[in-house]
Amino acid sequence: MSDLVQIVSKYITLQEGRKALKGNCPFHPDQSGSFMVSPEKKMFKCFGCGKEGGPAEFELWIANTPK
Repeated sequence: MSDLVQIVSKYITLQEGRKALKGNCPFHPDQSGSFMVSPEKKMFKCFGCGKEGGPAEFELWIANTPK
C-alpha cells in the first residue's frame, strides 16, 4: 500500500498539527487548513468538503478534480 503522506505531499504542503498533519484541501477552494492526514491511521479527512478515506480514495478524488 502506498504511503498516504507521500501521495498527499505531491499536491499540497502539510504542516504538523497536534495529532495529525494539516493543510489546505486540494478538492475545494480552502484557505483555512481544513484538510487533515493521520499517518498512523492512513486516513485523510477534510472538515470543509467532507471528503475522507485512505490512499486509494485520495488518488481517485485527485484524478477527478479539475486542475
